[in-house]
Amino acid sequence: MNFRLAHRRRAWSWRRRAVPLFGACAALSAMVLAGRGLAACGQPAGRVQVASVDERLDIALADGRTVRLGGLDAPDSDHGLPEIAKAARDFLARRLVGQEADLMLLAGGTDRWGRVVADLRLLDLHGGPADSSAAALLAAGYARVRPEFETRGCAAERLAIEDGARRAGLGIWRDPEFAVIGSSDLAELRRRDGRFVVVEGTVRRVGFARSRIYLELVPHDGPTIVVARKLESAFARTGRPVGALAGQTIRARGALDDRFGPRIEVGDPAMIEILRRADASGESEPRP
Repeated sequence: MNFRLAHRRRAWSWRRRAVPLFGACAALSAMVLAGRGLAACGQPAGRVQVASVDERLDIALADGRTVRLGGLDAPDSDHGLPEIAKAARDFLARRLVGQEADLMLLAGGTDRWGRVVADLRLLDLHGGPADSSAAALLAAGYARVRPEFETRGCAAERLAIEDGARRAGLGIWRDPEFAVIGSSDLAELRRRDGRFVVVEGTVRRVGFARSRIYLELVPHDGPTIVVARKLESAFARTGRPVGALAGQTIRARGALDDRFGPRIEVGDPAMIEILRRADASGESEPRP
């Protein structure tokens, strides 16, 4: 028996069977990775039909459920210029009412008002990727990013979309009530007490306490951005260690609390964007 020839035949036969096996593994890996990316911005929960959109941009489905687009701050009849709030509603209604869309759940269960926290993705008839309604609102300037735990996987992409609309002066970015507030505008900060705001300024000092980190913005009596110490590692993983923010210009967003001077409590790294390095260096206290 020709053992060399038999060995070659067995090797060739194994490689021929292995090719489709490797292909199947690669396909499975691609599906897993795609699933991870999809899960970052919601879990598919079936096809739904949209019945209406109300003045608060809540979306009523034909099956009786109500959807809140998660991770957004949008104008309504009580918040912002009435004409921009109406334009936002009309934009979303034209896009969705009477259409079928894929429901992408962002949270299990419902919020305190019984709304499903989700996104609605319209199918592309030309075979392209499904189109996110949240992203469409941001791109048109009819919403700004309001980070939530459930939308942390969408934050970077959404912030980039928001930035484009802001630079173009679209929608709410023409409304002074939605404008980015400079950290030196203390009168405007006090006026916005208790509201969701976006504040921009240079970090003059970073202070460390047992459970919190304080980013004090210029001027001396400017606003303070409060970061929970438990988020320190999360910031480090994004390449933005909190202790290195002294001297940097940042944009922070969240609910403004003026009881002890203007401050914003940060619950997610996406709530702070680094804009540029300032010429003047800031101060950083030693860690306790």
